[in-house]
Amino acid sequence: MFEKHHTGRDRLQVFRDFRHQHPDANTVVEAFANVHTKPRYVDYYSPDTWPNLFDIIEEGMFCQSGLTLIMAGTLHHLGLTNTPDLKLVAISNHITGKDGLVLMDGGNCYNFLPGEVVSEQFAQENSIILDQHIIQPDKLFG
Repeated sequence: MFEKHHTGRDRLQVFRDFRHQHPDANTVVEAFANVHTKPRYVDYYSPDTWPNLFDIIEEGMFCQSGLTLIMAGTLHHLGLTNTPDLKLVAISNHITGKDGLVLMDGGNCYNFLPGEVVSEQFAQENSIILDQHIIQPDKLFG
């Protein structure tokens, strides 16, 4: 979805165009599969300090947690989440070796493996849970 040569403004336009296509959940997950994950930008222990998803996109804060926040906000905005609030879990992933946030929703786990939706059980069996947060989606847009 986002390319190295994109400016912040380019990334925001690509994201806007993508959301207006009204993709399904699998398409959203697949769209972020090839975004190069960067070192940790977002402190997954402190939701009060999390930037909104537009700042994450514009500034290119594409760490594990940043990508999860974009994905969570997108899925919620499109009406593809099962609950009014978002459950974001900070994990240490034993498969990818990365630490950061994943979205748990309706028995599914998003952004545990790039381009895939796995079960919450699979994610729990293959990671260590470091922290959990339940947030209102408006936090990601404001």
